[in-house]
Amino acid sequence: MLLKIAIKDFQRNKIVTIGLFLFIMLSALLVASASHIIMELSGSLNNLLLKSNAPHFVQMHQGPINHTVIQRFVSANPIVKKQQTVEMLRIDGSNITLGNQSKTELNSVMDIGFVRQNLSFDFLLNLENEVIQLSEGEIAVPIYYRQQNHLSIGDPVTITAGTRESTFTIVDFVRDVQMNPALVSSKRFVVSDRDYTVLKRFFKDSEYLIEFQLTDQSKLSEFQRAYEASGLPAKGPTVDYALFKMLNALTDGAIALVIILASILLMIIALLCLRFTMIAALEEDYRELGVMKAIGIPQSEIRAIYMAKYVVMAASSSLLGYLASLAVMRIFTANISLYLGTASSSLLQHLVPVLAVGLVFAAVVFFCKLMLRRLNVITAAQALRSGTAGAAKLNTTMFPLSWRKWMNVNIFLGIKDVVGRFKMYGLLLSILMICTFIIIVPVNLLHTLQSPQFITYMGIGQSDIRIDLQQSGPTERKFESMLRTLEKDQDIEKFSPLVTSRFKVLGSDGVWESLNVESGDFSIFPLSYIEGMAPEKRNEIALSDLNARDLDKGLGEELLLVVSGTQVKMTVSGIYQDITNGGRTAKARLPYDPKTAMWYVVAIDVKPGVGVSAKVDQYAKLFYPAKITHLDSYLSQTLGSMIAQLQLVTILIIAVSLAIAVLITSLFLKMLLAKDASQISILRSIGFSLGDIRHQYLVRMLLIAGLGITLGTIAAGTLGQGVVRVIGSMMGASKIQFVIQPMTVYGWLPLVFVLVVGVTTLVSTMSIKKSSIAVQMSE
Repeated sequence: MLLKIAIKDFQRNKIVTIGLFLFIMLSALLVASASHIIMELSGSLNNLLLKSNAPHFVQMHQGPINHTVIQRFVSANPIVKKQQTVEMLRIDGSNITLGNQSKTELNSVMDIGFVRQNLSFDFLLNLENEVIQLSEGEIAVPIYYRQQNHLSIGDPVTITAGTRESTFTIVDFVRDVQMNPALVSSKRFVVSDRDYTVLKRFFKDSEYLIEFQLTDQSKLSEFQRAYEASGLPAKGPTVDYALFKMLNALTDGAIALVIILASILLMIIALLCLRFTMIAALEEDYRELGVMKAIGIPQSEIRAIYMAKYVVMAASSSLLGYLASLAVMRIFTANISLYLGTASSSLLQHLVPVLAVGLVFAAVVFFCKLMLRRLNVITAAQALRSGTAGAAKLNTTMFPLSWRKWMNVNIFLGIKDVVGRFKMYGLLLSILMICTFIIIVPVNLLHTLQSPQFITYMGIGQSDIRIDLQQSGPTERKFESMLRTLEKDQDIEKFSPLVTSRFKVLGSDGVWESLNVESGDFSIFPLSYIEGMAPEKRNEIALSDLNARDLDKGLGEELLLVVSGTQVKMTVSGIYQDITNGGRTAKARLPYDPKTAMWYVVAIDVKPGVGVSAKVDQYAKLFYPAKITHLDSYLSQTLGSMIAQLQLVTILIIAVSLAIAVLITSLFLKMLLAKDASQISILRSIGFSLGDIRHQYLVRMLLIAGLGITLGTIAAGTLGQGVVRVIGSMMGASKIQFVIQPMTVYGWLPLVFVLVVGVTTLVSTMSIKKSSIAVQMSE
């Protein structure tokens, strides 16, 4: 019987029921999708780490290497389980052509290295997560280039060395646990042992990866200090197991967090939307409720009648949302499957999304039970006598009648009703505010990632061109020659040479640690500092956000640095944000020693009217083998994958939020029209036309929409900004500032929102009947 009642109720309120059904389904879909992403990301990442037999500690080194000294260190250190030294042949992008393209990788921001398959661990895998094995003439290309250059199996890769040209055939794409993410600016190509030997005859520039696996990962910090104290090769950055995990999870993890945030907010909206629906239903059925109570039907049975509808709705919509998530989750997890592979499905991987959807169902049912407590206050006599719950008490003091002379009567009555019954309108206001919030936060985040200013969060000053010169032979002479050439170049407005070296610093625990310090004049291309300013004196140093936390140093505090064998007290002049090199860098105006220098950088601004792209091409030939980067393309090449996924999520969120605005506005008006039936009759009796009444309701909805948009925009700029900063602080950027496009955030987005609410109001108020006053009064 209860099911029959529920079906009849569905048929009586088809539009409202279908709308609420779809809304709960969307909430379940997003919750399930976010759970799927997290579980697949976790499973796939762990599987990749396992299949590749990932190293725990890697020291990159450019320059000569002594294998005997390394083996002696390994033999004396019981923490080491395995060790291998991987040679990586560095080949400039100008010598490489991928696929059937006519241009080389000259302008790529990536450092390209050619390697053989490793023998002990750190295996390079194919798309099936199998260890790559190649024959002569075959090559495996990083997945990054498959996306960036649209490559396929069978495409050629051409390598030129002077007049010699070698062509390889792509037979696999590489999953590289160390260098997989686009954010990592080095990539490894795999060739056969024989081809590697041939290439080495023509390209002499090698970099070494000194890799270790430990018996106990918890002793990683202890091992790192032992390595740094040993005097072993260390001209390059160090990376570890935790950093591999973070970098591989960063892109999809950030997208999952955005979807989770949207899911939570949508769940809140779902419950508020359900409240509207139930209030409207109770308003419509007020007289029937009185009849049921009068003839002695127990309150528990009345409650069961209403619960039947919402239990059926919650169960079916949650189930459909879960099934829909199975269909669409590949859109969200495509990047995970491509870069990390797909792990074997586990029971937990399927169970967590089901439990998440179960929480949506349970929340809906529990909220329904809370709402049905309103039945306790309804008496048979009151319901039969009035037929409605009565209008909310009107506050007449906040918007006095004397203000009527300043505006149109319909506008006045519309505003007066909102002010007088603001508590009732508050829920609609809250939902529209949340809808605005969940639209603007991802839109602002997307604009921030696409903005050239985001480069400053990578510890790099904003400039037109960046030149990177790695250690390779007589690097210092090349660097000095480059600077002399740049000084004579009339097209350059300003440039800043920067050198990164490794120094010893006394850590917060009293143990000497290594610190990568970039030396130069940081006033030419300034960074954005969280606190303080760039170092100006020899005894000043600026620390990255994560380094400041690790060393437990704040602005104005001192730390000990070993410079040229002497302990020097350095004062912290500033703290800046940096998400590169594990977020642990420093900047100072120290003299550099070519023996300890790891890499050289020159930042350049050209004069107005000078073509940056042409200048990049000129410098690529002039300063070979230095890497020349046009910084406008740097972000698109390193963050392109994350930006593409965030665009997809943002479009979905905008569509869902606008659908919510339509649904919640129509539900609210349905409840309001039922509540205001007697007032509408009175207005009609004193001469107001149906057009006037609809105009009043339009004023009410647009006023609430305007307030909701304003408050949602403010919340997105404060609370939303705070959420993004909490996430950013984990990567070394705790003060990310939204880059806002005013025309989007303050222009067309609010306009679309207002139009949606306005059109929904006009359509919903068409239900006001053109019945006679007498009939309305009798009802």
